[in-house]
Amino acid sequence: MSSTGALSLNKVPGKLLIVGAGVIGLELGSVWHRLGAQVTVVEFLDRILPGMDGEVAKQFQRILEKQGFAFKARHQGHRRRYVRQDAGGPDRPAAGGAAEKLEADIVMVAIGRVPYTEGLGLKEAGIALDNRAACRSTRILRPA
Repeated sequence: MSSTGALSLNKVPGKLLIVGAGVIGLELGSVWHRLGAQVTVVEFLDRILPGMDGEVAKQFQRILEKQGFAFKARHQGHRRRYVRQDAGGPDRPAAGGAAEKLEADIVMVAIGRVPYTEGLGLKEAGIALDNRAACRSTRILRPA
């Protein structure tokens, strides 16, 4: 499910797997963790919160780990994998990586989310937008 779908769950998942350690994934993971879900975050990059100060991200990860979050990231020897909902078919690790199976009740894909700024009147308010902020719509980028 997307992060939008995670807002409409009608019960707390036992195990929540989040693909993407950006602000949206971590924020929603934190909400569901506080409600009782066991949260695991998988990140392709070598750190959480890309685009933020490295020391802030490092300290935030420590805080979340103390709260009970589990992280799987590139620096821990993990590589990009395809997350599959069913158990059928062969499991193949990404090039250079070892296979690892993660079980979850819900998988939330929180990668490629972009802000929805169209129609907010930001230019008229004098707010300068860069490429990251001037997006037309919210979308999810899916791996090929």
